[in-house]
Amino acid sequence: MNILKKIALITVALGCTFQVQAFEKKQMVLANVFWGTWSIYNAQNKCTETYQFKKPGQFQYTSKLKSMSGNFSVMRNTDLKALDILTMKVNTDNKKASCAQASKDFTGQTLSLGLKWVSQNTAQICSDTEGKQCSSLYLIKQK
Repeated sequence: MNILKKIALITVALGCTFQVQAFEKKQMVLANVFWGTWSIYNAQNKCTETYQFKKPGQFQYTSKLKSMSGNFSVMRNTDLKALDILTMKVNTDNKKASCAQASKDFTGQTLSLGLKWVSQNTAQICSDTEGKQCSSLYLIKQK
């Protein structure tokens, strides 16, 4: 019985030691790290969407046959529990098909994605600001 107690205590101690802490978005300065190439891989459709975010606030999107461009911003919510919001105003769209759907014209539309940061280079995509309606898709920084 004494050996079982020791094993249990060691197991609990190791579990506490290796516990992963959640990434806090305050650790990340968006103005320093958001620029560059990000991608979303949709395993269900076996398709990659690529976003190029350039200063001062332009984006270029490509996926399958689709390409779009326009302006973007990332709004940081002062509530640390609320998600940051990526907003993209589409100026040009070639009206072709992308990963998720058939041909559609997004010209003139504003697209918004909630970003639930997993690390400085990875954010889960959500449709709400609380992070309760998140997809299985992740925006991952490439370079």
